[in-house]
Amino acid sequence: MAKLFRINKIIFIISFFTSSYYCQENKKFSDFISINGYIKDMKVLSFTSLDSMLSDNLIHNRINFKAYINDNITTVLGIRNRIFYGEATGYNSYLANILDNDNGAVDLSFILIDKKNIVFHSILDRAYVKYSANKYEFTIGRQRINWGMNLAWTPNDIFNAYSLLDFDYQERAGVDAFKFKYFTKQMSSIEIAASFTENIDSNIIAGIYKFNKWRYDFQILSGNYYNDIAIGFGLDGNIKNAGFKGEFTYFHPKRNFADTNGNISTSISYDYSFKNGIYFNTSYLYNSSGANTSLSNNSPLQTIFGDISAKNIMPSKHSYFMQLSGALNPKLSISFTGIYMHRINLLLAIPSLSYSISDSWDFTLISQSMIGKTANNINGIGTGVFIRFMYSY
Repeated sequence: MAKLFRINKIIFIISFFTSSYYCQENKKFSDFISINGYIKDMKVLSFTSLDSMLSDNLIHNRINFKAYINDNITTVLGIRNRIFYGEATGYNSYLANILDNDNGAVDLSFILIDKKNIVFHSILDRAYVKYSANKYEFTIGRQRINWGMNLAWTPNDIFNAYSLLDFDYQERAGVDAFKFKYFTKQMSSIEIAASFTENIDSNIIAGIYKFNKWRYDFQILSGNYYNDIAIGFGLDGNIKNAGFKGEFTYFHPKRNFADTNGNISTSISYDYSFKNGIYFNTSYLYNSSGANTSLSNNSPLQTIFGDISAKNIMPSKHSYFMQLSGALNPKLSISFTGIYMHRINLLLAIPSLSYSISDSWDFTLISQSMIGKTANNINGIGTGVFIRFMYSY
């Protein structure tokens, strides 16, 4: 209840100031307050064989609150609510502990219900204030700092690395930090950002310079990344009519600097849109500290969904990504994504179908199948089927 009180206090403070501004300026509520979000209902079927199927359910609600205090100050709150219930929830007695994990400076995560077959989790994953002027911005609070360029794997995204398999969380997690951005020219800028921790070895403090040259967008970054020094580079442009992106980040331990080896995380991608509307994207990821042999544990999925970071995006040394997507008509679109982890010998096949029922309602069908084996000859074959309805408001 203490954490719930803290969240209500944050909402009350922001509401108080925005209401005061509304009264003083005599403006309409919609002129300075924006509220939107969605409600999703998703059925999940998971199995390794048809006689071992588990079903589960997820109700996922999001509320985005934005207040324009004046021409310079914007306040944002994003609340994520999820209710898990069903067979799989009942089998996972640690689900509430896994969900109730907030690594930010302020714990804004809480569990409302924790029963055998139902868990209700809520978290504020956005809570920041942004001040904007002509040439600079200053943002403080829980925010998303997105420095990545590629679609699949983003080694430059040192603040907010994510798993591309987590398709139901399109907003991605935020970080408790402050960020200062200065626009040096029309197409160039400098950003400095730092997360909120007292110990520098638990912190990320970095800067990035973005500029345009030869019709390419470039970026150079450097900073403290927990126990490492990070240096990165990225580019985004075109080769003839196709898009080309690349990211490189080198991590070197601060301790025993001269006697230790660093870690390289780099990715390149190529994408092309055909005249008939088909979109193609392919990407390659190199992780110098990744595995070069088959996995030895019994849960390859846990390895991929586990501790994701810019330094260790995928468990394999070499990973390959391919995606084809297109619209069959204005309402119906399909896609197929394949991910292969070389030497680990694991393949992820992800077909999906999306249908726009109306301006507010959408239907999505997604399957994620893993094909391969571990070093102990344990079949690492598993499939998840996700049936989702979403209402946006």
